[in-house]
Amino acid sequence: MIKRIVTAAILIIIMALGIWFQGWPLRVILLTSMLMSTSEMYRAFRRINYDPVRWSGYVYCVLAVLAQAYYATLNDASLFASISPAMFALIIGLLLAMTVIVFKGKVAFDSLMSTVFPMLYPGLFFSLIITLQDLNTRTASTLALILTFFIASVNDTFALFIGLRFGKHKLSPEISPKKSVEGSIAGLISSVLFAMLVPWVTGMIAANHPQIAADLAASPLPPLWAFGVLGLIAGGLSQIGDLVASLVKRHCGIKDFGTIFPGHGGMLDRMDGILFCGVACYVFFKIYGL
Repeated sequence: MIKRIVTAAILIIIMALGIWFQGWPLRVILLTSMLMSTSEMYRAFRRINYDPVRWSGYVYCVLAVLAQAYYATLNDASLFASISPAMFALIIGLLLAMTVIVFKGKVAFDSLMSTVFPMLYPGLFFSLIITLQDLNTRTASTLALILTFFIASVNDTFALFIGLRFGKHKLSPEISPKKSVEGSIAGLISSVLFAMLVPWVTGMIAANHPQIAADLAASPLPPLWAFGVLGLIAGGLSQIGDLVASLVKRHCGIKDFGTIFPGHGGMLDRMDGILFCGVACYVFFKIYGL
């Protein structure tokens, strides 16, 4: 448990620094995480004798980050401003992978699926998170990134400790035997409260911070109840993300995707819930035009 706590603290500091600086420091952190997560997924598939075209997935990762960086420099009148960089990179990556596999001249469906799946998860989900630092204002971007990275962490923490203490009913015994219904409910409640707390604190800080106040005046935030709904959905998706990752690991016969983080496993073990949470935050902030 000590290793898990120390590792979590270090990861929180890295994520906090990325959110604080944003720009290329955050892009590099996310690109590194994306490449590592994709590599871990490919390695898991190779353990069951699938043969993914790994380099096409890595090309997609780099292209996704570069496309978003270029997109952020465009104005609304640009010809390419209306093209989603996440979808552009994904389409190029998928076409590249399918072309390479077809030209092998073999009926390699396992190779196709094991190449394409990591481009969608974790690939596309990372691409959506990358776009969150390019919202209308820096305040909106910072808020979106904080919610993306930390709703899942708050959810995991409360689900773990409440589940250990009070968990009696299994949530998904075949996929993840240790998760409980009681822990899941605690995680959802904590996610809702955290999602409402962050914008409330932001509003309080704005009273003494002219730049934040100006950002909020230019792009007002949704009401607190909407953030509560976001917390519920993002928390639920975070738990689904954990279960999806567990499902893949069960299928591939592995306990963790990697060993780089003591007490946590691999990069994808740490990012699984965050990636699904990021999808919810992406949709939420886009719906409200931020």
